[in-house]
Amino acid sequence: MAVLPVLAALGMACMLLHALNGRMRPVLEAKASSQAVNLMTQAIDIAVDNCLQENDMNYSDFVTVTTDSAGKVTSLTSNIAANSRFKRQVVEAVARQLSTLDSDALKVPLGSLMDQSLLSGAGPFVRVKVDSVGDVTADYVNSFTSAGVNQTLHQVCLEITATVRLFLPGEILPVSVSSSVCVAETVIVGETPDTYLNLEKGNG
Repeated sequence: MAVLPVLAALGMACMLLHALNGRMRPVLEAKASSQAVNLMTQAIDIAVDNCLQENDMNYSDFVTVTTDSAGKVTSLTSNIAANSRFKRQVVEAVARQLSTLDSDALKVPLGSLMDQSLLSGAGPFVRVKVDSVGDVTADYVNSFTSAGVNQTLHQVCLEITATVRLFLPGEILPVSVSSSVCVAETVIVGETPDTYLNLEKGNG
């Protein structure tokens, strides 16, 4: 008969653990995802900066500006071959950078998972492993904004989307991030040119 109290205690313990897991898991997912997004965004910025420095890229490498005899800008043309090459390098660099994310930086204090402000940041850490970098994609996006009287700021940005998988206790959680990084810009003086060739999203 002594077995029944033991079984009852085990049953109650299992129910308690299940309830705690149900309450803590969403908090763990949210905190781990937030940390991962911050690290991934930093990694993307570093990868793009490294590619720009290694290739010594500037605005003229991305866009050819055509002017008339009076010096007025008449058209902007994307340098497709160079842009495609640079985009491939960035995608590869981002994937490499993400594969080296420090799992030690992804850890959540157990106290932060409790619904108690006094325990926030306290206790042992729940480790989160980063692995299996998913797809990394990039597209060029061009923007034109007013920079003053008869002046237009042209920015060439790379819109980068990347996914990694976080290994939580008993779960694999995919986390995606999108980041827009300006890779070149210039101020066009005079009237905005009427012709933009191959500057639509994705070209280059």
